[in-house]
Amino acid sequence: MQTWADEQLVVLRANHPEWDVWFVPCWPNYIVWCARPVGHAVATINADSPESLVDAIRQQEQDALERPE
Repeated sequence: MQTWADEQLVVLRANHPEWDVWFVPCWPNYIVWCARPVGHAVATINADSPESLVDAIRQQEQDALERPE
């Protein structure tokens, strides 16, 4: 049985294939949403909702375009 968080994760992963996305269930009833660009060793984003995670991903992608390495 898939939970709401599992369903959100499927959508997030499909919409952001260049990112590793996961969630961490916290006690008692809280979820932390995490993401990192594929290949990075640590999470670069921690958010309190899927919507906040999407916003943070967009911001990091925009920042990367404005400041190329």
